[in-house]
Amino acid sequence: MLHWLHYYRARMNLMLRRQDDAAAAYRDALAVNPRFVLAAASAGFLEASRQQWDAAALGFQQALAITPEDADLWFNLGYVRQQQRDDAAAIECFERAVKLKHSLDRAWFGLGLVHRGRGDHEQAVRAFKVAADLQPMNPHAFYELAMAQLARGNLQDVRRIIKHVAEFDPQMTRQLVRDTGQHPEGVTLR
Repeated sequence: MLHWLHYYRARMNLMLRRQDDAAAAYRDALAVNPRFVLAAASAGFLEASRQQWDAAALGFQQALAITPEDADLWFNLGYVRQQQRDDAAAIECFERAVKLKHSLDRAWFGLGLVHRGRGDHEQAVRAFKVAADLQPMNPHAFYELAMAQLARGNLQDVRRIIKHVAEFDPQMTRQLVRDTGQHPEGVTLR
């Protein structure tokens, strides 16, 4: 029960914007109960919000040691690894997340970003297609998919994506036309 008191002390400190005190309270909760996954994950989120990537990774790793089948925690660790510019570890985490929960569109998106950043546009296209299929009105997934297709020289696919995005997001449509140099027939820029 004492671990919960430390956890709630951490939450109170967060409301008071005392992040260092909150981090200490999460550590206290984990000292009392090292298997307290909520405190470990919360510590990871807190440190990620402060861009303390090493500390955030430790929090998420500790949470995953307790609940290794949590796809969302694998995504969070993947995001942290991406911020640390550890592409191989980020890919591993995102792949683990989508293996556990195929519908986790943000993990597919993260996977696509890492592959695209590495210049592996084929793998990026594959990941962005899944992210876009899972969220068919997510203009960011379609933007990234179009840019990966552009890098592969698939202009017909780029134009098809622009037409799709034009149906629901005029701002992203303008961005795509500007960034790809493609302006499909029938697409009106508003």
